[in-house]
Amino acid sequence: MKIALVHRRYTTNGGTERYLVGFSRWLVAGGHEVHVLCHQVRPDLTTEPGIHFHPLPMIRPTRIAKVLSLYHSVDRALQKIDFDRVLGFGRHSGHDLFRAGGGSHRAYLRRVHPLRRWIDPTDWVESWVDARAIRSAKIVVANSQLNATDLRQDYPGVRVEVVYNGVDLQRFSPDKNVRRDLRAELREEGPVALFLGTGFYRKGLDRAIAALPAGWKLWVVGEGRPLPGPPSVRYFGSQRDPERFLRAADVMILPTRYDPFANACLEAMACGLPVLSTPTNGASEVLPEPWMICEHRDQFHAALLRCTPELGQRCREVAEGLSASHSYARLFTLLQESR
Repeated sequence: MKIALVHRRYTTNGGTERYLVGFSRWLVAGGHEVHVLCHQVRPDLTTEPGIHFHPLPMIRPTRIAKVLSLYHSVDRALQKIDFDRVLGFGRHSGHDLFRAGGGSHRAYLRRVHPLRRWIDPTDWVESWVDARAIRSAKIVVANSQLNATDLRQDYPGVRVEVVYNGVDLQRFSPDKNVRRDLRAELREEGPVALFLGTGFYRKGLDRAIAALPAGWKLWVVGEGRPLPGPPSVRYFGSQRDPERFLRAADVMILPTRYDPFANACLEAMACGLPVLSTPTNGASEVLPEPWMICEHRDQFHAALLRCTPELGQRCREVAEGLSASHSYARLFTLLQESR
């Protein structure tokens, strides 16, 4: 089939982006003609074999300009080329299948910024574009039951199917040598919690810092402005190889205020790392113990002290049942059904 994949960025920084790159490669391996419509391609990925890139112009002065210009760029691009199927990963219209990996924008505002939705014109525009993407698609894919519930609540009558995120079990795997080498490189001793994510407020970095037990270090990997905190909090910025940090930490903590399914949690589990998160993270649906799902600082504090290497082994076993190839195959089946 001649398949179009639509998203703003083609890169591996971010859960949705890594899923997009992995799925495009899976489609090429299956003999399909893959076209990626995007505004930005990471330079070293422009020569991906079997993938045809189509640039999407985007005006940058304001967030509203970005959203609307990209929306219209996608619309124009899809009118020029005839595809057998169109799969969208971002908020645009014209898709046969829309993977709402970021959830409903209405749900995001309701859970994270309950007042802002009434006063910020940018959010009005984003909600409008989001609604167009969801209502125009034949099938909407949610990556968790949490996400599916929100989508069905906000858009009654839309067909919503759940396909959990998948993980590359070879790339994300336990490696004691990496753990030893990175800790030596960073001159780190003692227990280490890892925070992995971009958008520090939504992901709950402030909560992670507050829950840190005495004697623990917190490694922060992701884009965002550093928060006030003790010297035990170390910032490493965005990393192309987050698996190095996942293999070297003792536990991952992500006290997110809202995440349809934080893919970093599944990647951590595949590396044999215990994960602590909130009930407003769809990834909590696959955690092996109920006490790993926390709602306030004291619960996170106590849970950090309960995590063991044995728990990490159980997390790896869960991840082995959620491979990327299994997720891609299920998504492709829905893509076939979507026209």
